[in-house]
Amino acid sequence: MKKAVALILTLVLALTLFACASNDKTPSSPAPTQSPTGGAPAADGKKPYPNCNEDGSINLDRIAHYDPEYDYTQNEKFKVTYITQDGGPLYQQSAAAYEHWAPLFNMEWAGFISSNGDADLYMTSLQNQLDQGVRGFILDPDSTIFPAVADLMDAYPDCAWMSQMSAPRDGTSGEGVPPGGHMIHPYVGFDNYDAGVQVTNKLLQWKEENLPDVDWKDIAFLAMAFSTSPQLNDRVTASKDIWLKTAGTLDNFFIADCVSTGINLQGGIEAATPIITTNASRYKYWLVQGLIDDFAIAAATVLDQQGLTDNSCVACFGGSGLQMQWDAGTQNAFRYALFTAQNLYAEPIIGAVYAFLMGWATPDTIWPSWVKWDDHGTNGHTYPQLRLPTVWLEPDSYKHYLEWTDMYAKANAYDYPQEGINLDDYSPFVDKVPDDYKKPN
Repeated sequence: MKKAVALILTLVLALTLFACASNDKTPSSPAPTQSPTGGAPAADGKKPYPNCNEDGSINLDRIAHYDPEYDYTQNEKFKVTYITQDGGPLYQQSAAAYEHWAPLFNMEWAGFISSNGDADLYMTSLQNQLDQGVRGFILDPDSTIFPAVADLMDAYPDCAWMSQMSAPRDGTSGEGVPPGGHMIHPYVGFDNYDAGVQVTNKLLQWKEENLPDVDWKDIAFLAMAFSTSPQLNDRVTASKDIWLKTAGTLDNFFIADCVSTGINLQGGIEAATPIITTNASRYKYWLVQGLIDDFAIAAATVLDQQGLTDNSCVACFGGSGLQMQWDAGTQNAFRYALFTAQNLYAEPIIGAVYAFLMGWATPDTIWPSWVKWDDHGTNGHTYPQLRLPTVWLEPDSYKHYLEWTDMYAKANAYDYPQEGINLDDYSPFVDKVPDDYKKPN
């Protein structure tokens, strides 16, 4: 039997970190062992590259995704490790995904290491792994030590790395500088403002379908927040912008900031309770942008305690907690989540590390379609920001999607039936690059 996923993400705070210091150096990459520009298919019929073009030339937009038709075992086997600043559930789930992908990419899993928030220990752990011959790294340090991490990795040109939770930036600021500073390495992740837009629109859709006769002014909108996190705050800003445009007022727009209560379930309950209970007599209908799973579960819990479940809807960007609720038979106001399975998140990250080690791509050449015209590093760097596909988890379809991710990743993360599921039901790619990636005419 497959093991059900048993971790509720405590959460996407990890998606909120920013690199906060200056580093203009180009992260080193191994010298290419094969031509990155193309070539005919091999005489023996084997693919020269994973996901290559029909003529055998390399496809830099697809090179980091796993190709079951490519023989990875013909190449050198590299050791790969995942080093994080924290050992919480989200990092554990990510580590499990990397451990799963490593052998498929013909890589030896060297383990998961957490520094438990100790920056000095983090650097020591990284150095120890380098000394032990590890060449592939997924690195999630505290954002303030990204420059030191990059400097150390530059001293080992035969090694390669990617981050997961943090978009690697230099921390500079000023007119025309992207939030968090300039990119210093490629990034795989999400557009948080757009995530906020999608979650908010889902809430508005639920209202229109279930409360069509209720005036917008009679509905309270609650945005769960963690204001010290710029990326998470982008989701709140998106909700605020859309609500003002929809309702025409912010008098019924509330923010439950969890900075002082904690980024966990209890912190969410403590932040949401006074707002909901104080305004429950005025507002019988509630829409909640839950931000992350723990906060969404917290808001739904408070709404249920106030007898407001039937008239309320909570949605968030996340989903592991919602999936577990439904598996346990719990149905409450937490109704939707915009989700990317962890195995799909991890695949292009570890795949990029492998591509760098093989010399198929460099941090400046991988994912060329995903280089933002106004946000790609300084001094001629072309660091991309690959976006990941998301799917709405809903009660009638979530098992189908999650089991599809198992089928695609050749994994056993979910214990659902595979009958009726085809590999082409979903895609591991975002096929359309957002318009804001292209320079306006």
